[in-house]
Amino acid sequence: MALTNRRNMDLTQGSIVKQLTVFAIPLMLSNLFQSLYNTADTLVVGRFVGSTALAAVGSTGALTGLFTSFFIGMGTGAGVIISQAVGRQDEEGLRKGVHTAVAMAILFGIGLGTLGALLSPLLLRFMGTPEDVLPEATLYLRINFIGLITLTMYNITAGILRAIGDSRRPFYYLLISGCTNMVLNVFFVVVCHMGVAGVSVATIISQALSAVLAMLNLMRAEGPYQLQLKKIRIDWSTFGSIARIGLPAGVQSMVISLSNIVIQSQINVFGSAAMAGHSAAGRIDMFTYMPMNAIALSTTTFVAQNLGAGKVKRARKGAMTAWIMANLVTIFVGGMACLFRNQLISLFTTDPEVHAFGVLSMTIRCATYFLFSGTDIMSGTIRGSGNGFVPMCISLVNMCALRILWLMIAIPIWHEFWVVVVCYPLTWTLASICYLVYYFSGAWLRSWRKRNPSIETAMEE
Repeated sequence: MALTNRRNMDLTQGSIVKQLTVFAIPLMLSNLFQSLYNTADTLVVGRFVGSTALAAVGSTGALTGLFTSFFIGMGTGAGVIISQAVGRQDEEGLRKGVHTAVAMAILFGIGLGTLGALLSPLLLRFMGTPEDVLPEATLYLRINFIGLITLTMYNITAGILRAIGDSRRPFYYLLISGCTNMVLNVFFVVVCHMGVAGVSVATIISQALSAVLAMLNLMRAEGPYQLQLKKIRIDWSTFGSIARIGLPAGVQSMVISLSNIVIQSQINVFGSAAMAGHSAAGRIDMFTYMPMNAIALSTTTFVAQNLGAGKVKRARKGAMTAWIMANLVTIFVGGMACLFRNQLISLFTTDPEVHAFGVLSMTIRCATYFLFSGTDIMSGTIRGSGNGFVPMCISLVNMCALRILWLMIAIPIWHEFWVVVVCYPLTWTLASICYLVYYFSGAWLRSWRKRNPSIETAMEE
């Protein structure tokens, strides 16, 4: 019995460029509408509440990222396990993967949400959040943590759909919830005058809507990936396989988030105007990153399905095709963002000082995003092979240790805002070089063959 149907793409055959493109476009649009949650928060509070509220919303991003990144890493592991099961036509493995992943989403959503809500004031003070920003930042962060389970449930159920080859329906659900979020933001802030609490509540309601829609899709599905509530439990063997990939990915994401907290703490030193400007630039930065991230996520699913089917040559060809595509797209999108940087920052603020900081931060990051393509695409490729340890090590060194080292050395010498932001392109370049060297060495494939001796490699021309 085939595990794919007309709604789910079989990535083990057909044109590689076409499949990556068709699969990536809904992913990119999904990322777009998911990012609109925070961007809508930023736009509304910046325009209707004030620069202090804008700084409060922006300064919490690194903290929420620190907590959610661990689960996102585990979700990556679940997606790889499910995609490989699809590739090798393993129905029982697919059933266990789906129900174990959903059980994980519930446990991590409740556990991390509770922990984050309790530690919010302490973490914000640790980051050096200014006193005038702290009350609103604490309120915004706590409400988001309380509703964290809505985010974990959507991400895992949408991730299951993508792993089996359906990237369209997650986009449809986010389209609905994204529009809902924008309407609720205006209602709670402009009409109800709820301030930062209003945008937090709007985000949680919208995320809950997308999670419910994705769950209903899986519950109504036919076949081994159907979600049955009574079967939601952790299969420890499957969990072990997920953790082998997901734990290193989660640690990697947490470490990067931790380095971003250090960066944010350095941004905070320059005052609330710098915080607000950097926050506004970060929202635009997310949109610049989306096309490359969509291609990277597609690459992980593509490589996992093809290696599961034993099609090694096709997996390698897909990885290189994705890298070329990512470079071309990021050069174009980053160039357009830089060209219209003044107009884009003006959407978030009318304060000249905030605007100046935002334009500078945005220019440094968006103009150099193509340097990150080697990191994103090759880490996705290596994870698709079931190896989460090497990407973790490369990121620990380049995206955390070297960033912190740069800030420790450079800031005392040049105490300037731009010195903080420039650590992004510097570390992107070094990480990409490491990933490409590892990829071309072929070690990732030798490691995969050693872990999967039973998979017969398909003969390919």
